[in-house]
Amino acid sequence: MKFLSRREQADTYLKKLTETEETQIFANKHILAYVVGLGFGLMSGAFSLVNVLAASLGPGTLGFNGEPHNFFIVSAVMTLCMVLLHTSWGVIFFSSLDTGTYWQTGFVVVSHMFVSCLSLLNSHQSGSLYPATILPSYLVLVVSISLAGKVAGGSVTGLKVAVVGGAG
Repeated sequence: MKFLSRREQADTYLKKLTETEETQIFANKHILAYVVGLGFGLMSGAFSLVNVLAASLGPGTLGFNGEPHNFFIVSAVMTLCMVLLHTSWGVIFFSSLDTGTYWQTGFVVVSHMFVSCLSLLNSHQSGSLYPATILPSYLVLVVSISLAGKVAGGSVTGLKVAVVGGAG
């Protein structure tokens, strides 16, 4: 609850700063949640890839001494998943605090812990557990994006119109 009151204080201060200009952040709370989630996801992804690049500076090349040869591609795929997950989790989390639907807050916390713990399987030397990490993570991603779209007011009909094109 302290987080929610801090966010409301921040909203008040941001409104004072932008009183002279028209902005959409305050008209639609989902924009702010999207921006925060995307920012956190991008920073998480940047740190994740920096750690992978630091590991690549070691002696030799991955795959020669029994290391998994697809380490870099799996790291990139998981980083993409985590960036998108953080974005959708941000939308779900902010919406759940605004509307009081705390099961959504629980979903964000539990799914975050689940995906984070799945990534521990990647430390297995053979790389044989990569599918056991990637597939459930992307399943959680699909569910999270669907839920984020729902709480932001999206619908399947709206998605179809956006993909196919407006009825003109």
